Amino acid sequence: MGPVSAKMNDPVLVLTLVAALGCGLVSGIFFAFSTFIMKALARLPAAEAIAAMQSINVAVLNRWFFAAFFGTAACCLALAISCFFRWHKPGAIYLLLGSLLYLVGTIFVTIIFNVLLNNSLAAVDPASADAGQVWATYVKSWTAWNHVRTVAALAAAASFTIALCHARPPLGVTRSKTTSGTKSAMLADKPEDWPRVFEQHFNAADLDAVMALYEPDARFVASSGEVLICCQRIREALSKLIAAKTQFRSRVVKAATVGDIAQLSTDFEGTAIDDSGKRVPVRNKAIEVLRRQRDGDWKLIVGDPDGRE
Repeated sequence: MGPVSAKMNDPVLVLTLVAALGCGLVSGIFFAFSTFIMKALARLPAAEAIAAMQSINVAVLNRWFFAAFFGTAACCLALAISCFFRWHKPGAIYLLLGSLLYLVGTIFVTIIFNVLLNNSLAAVDPASADAGQVWATYVKSWTAWNHVRTVAALAAAASFTIALCHARPPLGVTRSKTTSGTKSAMLADKPEDWPRVFEQHFNAADLDAVMALYEPDARFVASSGEVLICCQRIREALSKLIAAKTQFRSRVVKAATVGDIAQLSTDFEGTAIDDSGKRVPVRNKAIEVLRRQRDGDWKLIVGDPDGRE
């Protein structure tokens, strides 16, 4: 997959980034407890260790920790719900996996096990005779469950990061892909992108990139009214326009999408060089029918440049 050129204007993309950062932050906090804080407390006399842990369990109840801990959970819940409405999008499975890992492996484990243990410890008198045994049992059980939520939060962060790598920003943003094994071409991630991407490649006289926007058996209505079938004939027609130094500007007038099929009404305006060498205006009121591909890109299946004339 080529580089992503994207503005952070997709709510799901933003939530995924926030969730990845939040999971990483929470995992780091728990990692510290698993690797040295609990070990340090275990080296203290039981009375001192219990008093210190009781103090930690009170101090942790602050808005900053809650914002990171439960704010990340809110992002995960929203992402999990969104997956059922965008399951066809690349990376959706990683969004769901990351959300479940954090919600179950971190939030659920914390509430059911670690918090329950903390509440029990809060009722212990550090100076009591059985404090040592209570502390030993607490450290072993609490740390074991802390390992679980640490790994779960870290795995969730990794899953969200993978989802970001698979993401296709859907709001007017396109992605670079390798085509024909050698060249990199921008493809359309949503129907309304298609004319703009076509315009970009066509004006750059990059015929290979233009043809990557068509399905192999696409139909194209030539100016004569003849319906050209297959990419080779379409390529020949477009190559003549490029040879005439045609330059286009596109504007989508209307777009309608039903499932994996979309129809656009697009105005193209520009100029070309006629047989006498004079630059002349070119205007088309086109109709384009597109189909979403397996990987989520949209390609043209029927194009009629003068369909609305």
